[in-house]
Amino acid sequence: MATTGMQRERGIAGGSAVLVGAVAATSVLNYGLGVALAWLLPPDRFGVVGTLLSLLLLATSVLAAGFPWALARAVAANHADEAATFRAALLGNVGLGLVLAVAFAAVQLPTGALLPGVGPVPTVLAAVTVVLLALGSVQVGALQGARRFDAVATTRVLECVAKVILVVAAVTVFALGVAGVALALLISAAVAAAWSLRSLRDRLPGRGPVAAARVFADAVPLSVATTGFGILGTLDVLLLGALGGGTGGAALAVGVYQAAAIIGRAPFFLGSAVSEAAFPHIAAARTPADAHRITANALRLIPLALVPLQLVLLVAPDLVLSVVLPAAYADATGPVRVITLGTVGLLVADTLLKALLARGFGRAVAARVPFAVAVQLAGLFLAVPQFGPVGAAWSFAAGSWTMAVLLAGAYLTRFRPPRPRPAPVVRWAAALGVAAGAFLAADHAGTVPGAALVLLGLAAYLGIAARFGLVPADVAEHVRRRVRRPATES
Repeated sequence: MATTGMQRERGIAGGSAVLVGAVAATSVLNYGLGVALAWLLPPDRFGVVGTLLSLLLLATSVLAAGFPWALARAVAANHADEAATFRAALLGNVGLGLVLAVAFAAVQLPTGALLPGVGPVPTVLAAVTVVLLALGSVQVGALQGARRFDAVATTRVLECVAKVILVVAAVTVFALGVAGVALALLISAAVAAAWSLRSLRDRLPGRGPVAAARVFADAVPLSVATTGFGILGTLDVLLLGALGGGTGGAALAVGVYQAAAIIGRAPFFLGSAVSEAAFPHIAAARTPADAHRITANALRLIPLALVPLQLVLLVAPDLVLSVVLPAAYADATGPVRVITLGTVGLLVADTLLKALLARGFGRAVAARVPFAVAVQLAGLFLAVPQFGPVGAAWSFAAGSWTMAVLLAGAYLTRFRPPRPRPAPVVRWAAALGVAAGAFLAADHAGTVPGAALVLLGLAAYLGIAARFGLVPADVAEHVRRRVRRPATES
């Protein structure tokens, strides 16, 4: 059977490039949508829509956790009972989605506690959206395991494009308010589910046995692990207003913090795309040493490509905020710096978590993740009433780094990697120091000269990193092929 574009399989470098490109596109679209809604909706309605989006993001984290990753691991490892695993993952995740949808409706309809002032129609639409997210997450898990990263990326971009177009149309053209936004989110989830189903049609199982016991046993620790991870990235936003996160009004404080979180966590989504691309290769590795080599290459991309971007946010946040956000968000400088520090820990934890899950160590991860969530939760209750948004940011950073340290211990115990050589660390620090000098100057140079200095610092950093041989070989080879291809075609 001929392989179509959406059925193409890719390696880590190519898969990372495709997924990072998709994440970059969806990040820009999601940010633009948030800014547009802030202008188009009254503040109280914008707060409700923001809460709805956060709740669906949390549901996505839960539903993209256990069953999809258990299926991705089985597909990547070419298990003999892949079809039975697929059936079990599909039934389990859609069943979980139904439970979450019913629970959400049971709380929201009689009390309105989750979405104040929202009637039954948006509530039902949101509940149906949760079920569609459950279906789509299983299909994306199978695509990830099959290394069909083009299909994964296209699914995510299509969902985001449909969401942006339909939400803006619902608010502006049809003036449907929150109900229109809920309908738009439902349709975009249906579009993603339909496209991923189409991309997976040659591997869909027919009727047959269901490997329920084994898949459920694998999925439970995976669900605990990745659900806790998703909570780390949303709990601060959801609880800030409830805990009294600001002296200038809870709504204003939450809005400023949400803006800071969008900026400070942006590099995480790029790093998560790299670890997603590495996951099936780690799962299929023949030995722990091979699995560690793949994980190490993914980890190397964090300081190579993402830490310099975070260094800009850490050293020159005022410059970034003045370019990206309106002046009303100037108070986001403090939270952005702290969230950036926490995001570095979250990036490390994400890569280690997926490596451990890929090799079947879900129980070890599940035993550690709740401690990190507890640290963040305790920090929120202690720090937010006194320090507001900055306290929420420190709570996020504490939880993220707690998870990174705990997962690093689990990884070292089970993979037993060799001790890293100090020379690459020294070279990377030297390259980063050059960039940091340019960023420091940029923060005091004005918008246009500052932006030029940031670009100069990043270019100098990349040049030094390439000269010192810090770029992983497979990434360098992928770039060389991309550079040679247009020259050959011309």
